[in-house]
Amino acid sequence: MKYIRKSFFLFWLIAVMLFGTVSASAASAKPETPVLSGTAAGNRVTLNWNKVKKASGYQIFLYYKAYGKYKCVERIKNRNITSFTLTGSEDKLYTYSPSSKALEIKTAPGKPVITRIRVREESGTLIKWKKIKTAEGYQIFRSESEDRGYKRINIVSGNTTFSYADTGAVSGKTYYYRIRAYVRNQGNVVYSELSDPAEAVMRKTIMIGDSRTENDNITWICEVGMGYKWLRDTALKTLQEQMKGNEDIFVWLGVNDVYNISNYISLLNEEIPKWKAQGADAYIVAVGQVTKDPYVTNEEIEDFNARMKKEVAGAKYADLYSYLKKQGYKTTDGTHYDNETTWKIYRYLMSFVS
Repeated sequence: MKYIRKSFFLFWLIAVMLFGTVSASAASAKPETPVLSGTAAGNRVTLNWNKVKKASGYQIFLYYKAYGKYKCVERIKNRNITSFTLTGSEDKLYTYSPSSKALEIKTAPGKPVITRIRVREESGTLIKWKKIKTAEGYQIFRSESEDRGYKRINIVSGNTTFSYADTGAVSGKTYYYRIRAYVRNQGNVVYSELSDPAEAVMRKTIMIGDSRTENDNITWICEVGMGYKWLRDTALKTLQEQMKGNEDIFVWLGVNDVYNISNYISLLNEEIPKWKAQGADAYIVAVGQVTKDPYVTNEEIEDFNARMKKEVAGAKYADLYSYLKKQGYKTTDGTHYDNETTWKIYRYLMSFVS
């Protein structure tokens, strides 16, 4: 077996040429052209060819695009040897060719990396992974144990989809997922290593807000009439006590104190990186419209929203103001929304995490 240094494989391998060599006494007779076949397993490629009459050995050449020429990587002096293995890098496409038709062989794709698992009771478990450039498809495995018992639950064919929604998971159970990529060679399938196990953890939605925000279907940290000072002195402490690193945190404040916009921006830019470091996601919710609020106008709300959207970093922006403007809304007292509007808002915000 020949080991080709990994640095060589940074260059795209165009072709391998296999020629028979003859002894001096038979130099006038040209050997027949060998017929190549090959297989791949992991980062190894094994070439096979037929035994050629009158040949005393074989030379194997690799063509490197960067050099523009062939390089001999092996001289086989024993005419009875009809196979050769190269070890190099995964995730490569090699074309092997004698003077006959070229033979393409792909090594195993690189090891997949799961980038995200999101669990919701209403929509199941969503698994996402990074694209592997040479993959022709991905297999998804699931187990109730981290280190054993994985069973294949789905195949995602092609290399354009990098997520899968597992709707067969049973609520209340803990699951682990692994991904394996594959390519095909002459009817054979070459698999990558399995990804590292990733645990599916039920994510929790936490809403930080004022009296407009309360809803029994989510965890809320809310207080009537509150704003920036309450967020800084009370809400953030309560949030930290509840956080486990699997939260979607929505911040929906400002209608009671739009004048505190600079303080909100400064505080959130300090806190959001801490939340994300623990595995949480942050969402800034635009303040919705009022109809007859004596303390704030919609023009002031629009200015507040514009600055929050532009200046708060690291969070996704839920443009509730535009949504309500398009969908319509009603208030019960000029500030608080009626039941129908409240459910519109809930469905809109949950669309960001479902």
